[in-house]
Amino acid sequence: MSGTDWLSHVRVLDAGTTPAARYCGWLFVQNGATVVDAGTHGPQVPPEAVAFLDTGKTSSPVDGAYDVVLIDAGSADVVDVAAGALTGRVDTFGPHGPRAHWRADELVLAALGGAAGYTRGRDGAPVYGFGLRYQYLAGLYLYLGLTAALSDPATPAGREISVSELETVASLLPYATTQYAYNGSESILEQSGPRFVVGCTDGWLVVYAGLAWSALVGMLGRDDLANDERFVALDVRFRHVQELGEVFEAWGVGLTVAEALAAATAHDVAATAVRSPAEVLADEELAARGTWHDVDGGGLAPSLPYLVISEGVPDVA
Repeated sequence: MSGTDWLSHVRVLDAGTTPAARYCGWLFVQNGATVVDAGTHGPQVPPEAVAFLDTGKTSSPVDGAYDVVLIDAGSADVVDVAAGALTGRVDTFGPHGPRAHWRADELVLAALGGAAGYTRGRDGAPVYGFGLRYQYLAGLYLYLGLTAALSDPATPAGREISVSELETVASLLPYATTQYAYNGSESILEQSGPRFVVGCTDGWLVVYAGLAWSALVGMLGRDDLANDERFVALDVRFRHVQELGEVFEAWGVGLTVAEALAAATAHDVAATAVRSPAEVLADEELAARGTWHDVDGGGLAPSLPYLVISEGVPDVA
């Protein structure tokens, strides 16, 4: 299953009970590591995800010590982490504090982390997507931290790399306080912009409205709005997002998706059609690239591209 063998010398014990930890183990498999499944699936790993997350893992113990042990709050007290092993840990709310032992599913993480409030419909109701997005992203963060530590000869034996699922959600959002805490920047002008789902006569379109106002005016065909003080500056545009949404709705209602996309392309505005799951699965280009694979019990699952392709990392003793 591996697309590269740059981690073929690494032995990993996957004792995770969360999708985040087990996805981290999956990423190690994809890059050549030997990953042993400790059989510690927890209730947050749905049966339909098990076949995907355990792809390429083995249940047979390896000879010698493990280089990496993956744990979370559900397995930390029952797994014996060998001395010297690099530990990767996933916590929902962090390892300390009054919520240290609390659990949360994706919807709770989206709500408490601020994502459900940021991605909401015109009526103010939170919009929640499907899948295990934040869990998988937390697993990716953990994998990157662990491989960075493995690649650094100065990493001390027995070091622990930890990731908080809630902090993973918060780190994605363009709130000024969170942004400043992470990268020291106070400006949101270059970081984000309003996004709108626009209804057309035969479907839906997603348009990014954080671009130069002149480009959006051209796409909309609304020269009368060229100097509208509600929309010209991006920071002010956020304060009038409801009025701007009404402008986009009025624009899309008389157009087909193809016509709206053509207008966006003509003025270099980022826009894309909203596709149904059936359309995505039937896409010939995605199928030709090996995007999907069959899973146990029927159906298709995404075959994510290999995230690390470099062969240049030296062995770590």
